[in-house]
Amino acid sequence: MQLLAEIGSDLTRWPSEKHFTSWLGLSPGQHNSGKMRRNARKKGKPRAGQIFRIIAQSLINSKEIAIGSFGRRLRGRKGPRIAIKAMARKVAVLYWRVNVKGLDYAEKGIQQYEEQLLLNKMKAFNKLAKELKIETTDRQAIVG
Repeated sequence: MQLLAEIGSDLTRWPSEKHFTSWLGLSPGQHNSGKMRRNARKKGKPRAGQIFRIIAQSLINSKEIAIGSFGRRLRGRKGPRIAIKAMARKVAVLYWRVNVKGLDYAEKGIQQYEEQLLLNKMKAFNKLAKELKIETTDRQAIVG
């Protein structure tokens, strides 16, 4: 209800999901040039961005949702602040797509997410093996 009150029901005023996440203050900053990284002050953030951050925090703490597993992996690599912001952006993009484009979102669970991760690792492994001209056997022998 808070999100609907802050954003409104018409999300078509943002032409794309990138515009929407930028307005929420969830897009990464572009204040660097070469080796110089500058801290630029944001002009202001709407409360809706904070609501998406709270949602992201609760999703990271959930144990049976695939998007939470993504957030935990990211938190391990990049740290909690970056993980929460990235998760909030991901949830905001899904929210925009569901409301504007009418796309369906169905949670597929951690099992399928981990299978997809394993498949991506296998593709990267096979690509590297081909590049190094190393013979590989089929997938079952390597995994099992």
